[in-house]
Amino acid sequence: MFGISAARLHRIGMFDEPDEPVSVFHPVSSTKSPELIRRRRTIAVEDVSEVEGLRVTTPARTALDLRAELGCAAAFAAMEQVVRWHLLGDDEDLIFRLGYPAHLLDEVPGAVAALFAAPIDRLARGAKVAARLVSLASPLSESYAESRAAFNLHLLGLHDFVQQVNIADGSRLLTRLDFLFRDDRVALYVDGTQKYVDGGFDVMNKESRQHNRLLAMGYKIVRFKFNEVLDPKTFGQKLFFQAPELRRRCGKPLVL
Repeated sequence: MFGISAARLHRIGMFDEPDEPVSVFHPVSSTKSPELIRRRRTIAVEDVSEVEGLRVTTPARTALDLRAELGCAAAFAAMEQVVRWHLLGDDEDLIFRLGYPAHLLDEVPGAVAALFAAPIDRLARGAKVAARLVSLASPLSESYAESRAAFNLHLLGLHDFVQQVNIADGSRLLTRLDFLFRDDRVALYVDGTQKYVDGGFDVMNKESRQHNRLLAMGYKIVRFKFNEVLDPKTFGQKLFFQAPELRRRCGKPLVL
């Protein structure tokens, strides 16, 4: 399997992916039925793994292939998830309890090279764009939505953000910011809805107190809903409307 079918099997996060037949690769035959698409395609043995007894492209190769099927933003989110799994594992509860290693980001270039360099070299097309995307991938995006937000920031030329920043209030931890521009003290949150379903008013009240305390500490807070991070134009308009000081921080935008 490859593409979206492989991503589903690997449990790579996607959003609104098309409901299509299972995609499999075959060295000599191409056929199509309502349940199965067989495409004549040769994939290097190094790019093939086995999941539940099925031959499937590796997570790294699958993330690269998603660019052709779902676009650069979705592929970038998949790349970030693959890097995160490689460095931290896939037990999110354990990651939350242990926190992030102090020198995690120092390991990212080596991890990205180990995961993606050879598969990118084997791509028939799109290698330059793929290399550009993986060079920006981070293990610190904790959700598909956060990866899409990071992608939007890179599109805008805002590359100097940091992620998952703990903010202390005296001797206690106040909150952890999804994104922070340190020099301007502008913090971004990407809100999912599930936490409010699970936590209800307790979560909302806690976040309200945190928000007010951050404002008192001199931070500017910009919150994004899930649907707002899916559209780079909407994301950029809201960001610069609420934090116009970030415009001067824009460097060379990500061009794909």
